[in-house]
Amino acid sequence: MERLKRLREERGLSQVKLAARADLNPATVNQIERGARDASPGTLRKLAGALGVGLADLIEDDYPKAPPPQPSLEDAAQSDEVQEALAVLFRGLARRGQGIVEQSRREGPSEGLSRALTEYYDEVAALYRIKGGRDIYGRDSEALAKSEAAYEEVEDRLQAMIRQDIEAPEQERRMARRFKQSNRSEDIEERKADAS
Repeated sequence: MERLKRLREERGLSQVKLAARADLNPATVNQIERGARDASPGTLRKLAGALGVGLADLIEDDYPKAPPPQPSLEDAAQSDEVQEALAVLFRGLARRGQGIVEQSRREGPSEGLSRALTEYYDEVAALYRIKGGRDIYGRDSEALAKSEAAYEEVEDRLQAMIRQDIEAPEQERRMARRFKQSNRSEDIEERKADAS
């Protein structure tokens, strides 16, 4: 127990004198200092009292320190490699979002489009959990900032598309469905004609 030895030497005491003050056998003090023997709680209290320190002061160095806290996801997101990876992911989200906008223009509202939007927003939520909140301190790299801005631009288009679909009158929705169904019928007939 290195701490015991250091405290004893700081006070100018020999092992024999410390043992006498603590009402212990000198061999016990020697064995505890060398780490050849573990001290009982009662023995530790006697030694701490003889040295004029608290029990915590005596055993402080002998217990392993708590591991340093792990960096948060937001701290980890500040590394260059992670910033680069996040930039790639935001660019991918922007491309995927643009594809959803184009699919909506071609096909109109559909169950497949709703499913694609749900998956898209799940990915967005996961990416923001990794990245953390908005970069109000200017720690994001330029590439990440540009990629996130591109994503946000597409996000604005997606939100406008969703609002338009929601706010469209029922008659307009029915016409879009009929148009979509007639286009499908024409595509099927064209494929049949091409196949023969």
